[in-house]
Amino acid sequence: MKLIRFVLSTALLASLVVFSQGLDAKENQKSKQATVALDGHCAVCLVKSNKVVKGDAKHSVVYDGQTYLFPSENVKNMFVANPAKYVPALNGDCSVCFAHHDGVRNPGKIDHVSFYQGRAFLFPNSQIKSIFDQSPQKYADVDLACDGKCIVCKIDGGKNVPGKPEFTAIYKGMRYQFPSAAVMQKFQDNPAKYVGQKSENQSTSSTTAAASQLVSIKGTTGCAACEYGVHPKKDPNTLGLAVKSEDGKIYVIEGAHDSHPALYKKRFESLKISVKGKQIAQQGKFIWLEPQSIEKLQ
Repeated sequence: MKLIRFVLSTALLASLVVFSQGLDAKENQKSKQATVALDGHCAVCLVKSNKVVKGDAKHSVVYDGQTYLFPSENVKNMFVANPAKYVPALNGDCSVCFAHHDGVRNPGKIDHVSFYQGRAFLFPNSQIKSIFDQSPQKYADVDLACDGKCIVCKIDGGKNVPGKPEFTAIYKGMRYQFPSAAVMQKFQDNPAKYVGQKSENQSTSSTTAAASQLVSIKGTTGCAACEYGVHPKKDPNTLGLAVKSEDGKIYVIEGAHDSHPALYKKRFESLKISVKGKQIAQQGKFIWLEPQSIEKLQ
């Protein structure tokens, strides 16, 4: 009988060791596939002390597809308890670039970091960092998904329910907020389900709306990039012609540098013009137009 118990105990111990090794192997594999966040520096030290401290691979955790390193196990546990508090905005991508280039993800650098409302924001260079520093409130929430409303409540129940900052989850660098821990956990169990479904709904509705809207506007010219921080969709490397209408909306006129080069050169002179065209996109007060005609009024 003692021999049987010994054999069973030995077998159980061996199975637990194998199971543990399997988990470690999976975690190690996951860690190898994930990029190292913040060039290996500690996210907790950055947010809590505004200090750039090198982490150690012995104290690491994978979160939202990135490997975070910490100088000690205690600091690592602080991160694990509330990762959304310490993860840099947009997972370290530039929030200014994201705002001005329609969601383009441009990696920031630990050398160019700013702090606002207890969060770290990274930028590719000092010039873009200075843009953020002049108006941080303008960019602080570009990573807040669904305007802070609960995506689970919207998809599963069709209701617009405000989320709470204390129930925040990060997915692909975007912040999702929920009314309770239980709803947040439901999202975390399958984030791709909710985010993917919302993206499909948005793309269907926005395409239909854009294709059906033909507009006629009057307003004053300006430089889209220089004055308003936006660029044409089809030629994002150009500065773009903007028209500010009387109701305060800003229209970005696609291809104006080619179709009306003389007018484009004088766009800084606040000329009065009228434009007819098809709306192809909208983001807040900014509307992008594919022009059918452009006429100077003075």
